[in-house]
Amino acid sequence: MSEWPIPKPIDPINAEFWHVCQDGVLRFQRCTACDRFRHLPRYMCASCGSTDYEWSAVEPRGSLYSWTVTHQVFHANFAVPFIAAVVEFSEGVRLMSQLVGAEAGQLELGLSVDVEFHVVSDEFQTPVFKLATR
Repeated sequence: MSEWPIPKPIDPINAEFWHVCQDGVLRFQRCTACDRFRHLPRYMCASCGSTDYEWSAVEPRGSLYSWTVTHQVFHANFAVPFIAAVVEFSEGVRLMSQLVGAEAGQLELGLSVDVEFHVVSDEFQTPVFKLATR
């Protein structure tokens, strides 16, 4: 286990996202009226205006959309340097997290990455990315 900080969301809908991650399956909001996925979590669908949604599992593989190597300490518990990556999923949503186990020189746009869950404590895990092996 590590000393990563645990998010303390103020907004209940953001808290829901973290709650649904705790079984090790990546889920995003999906509008039940128009079937559109969305992230960041919102109370209303930007496509159709519906307030009805469910948390739907997505394929735990996406493509590298963007990244940066962070050298500045923003939180004492994150060792630097680390790679902050934005990954795009086939459902059309993007998620930002750390890309672990890779070096910046290996990266190029569109590379396949897999979602894994980093265990922070006995009660909390967070999605991170690793380069796909297959």
